[in-house]
Amino acid sequence: GTSGGGGAAKGPASGSVMARKAAARRPTARSGGGGNGAGILRFYTDDAPGLKIGPTTVLVLSLLFIAFVVLLHIWGKFRKG
Repeated sequence: GTSGGGGAAKGPASGSVMARKAAARRPTARSGGGGNGAGILRFYTDDAPGLKIGPTTVLVLSLLFIAFVVLLHIWGKFRKG
């Protein structure tokens, strides 16, 4: 009973020390990853090359594509039977 309670008291303390050590190591390990984030943001600027369509257009086209696939599945069922 009491030894288990003592172990539970030591667990979080040692875990927080380990978490602090891991947190101290993270920024150095991810310093290269931060530069890649800025590279990805290039694609969202106004001067990025490529096709410019809005989110509503993407949503409508994707819903139309889904409806087309569903219709093809229904048509395939009737044609097969």
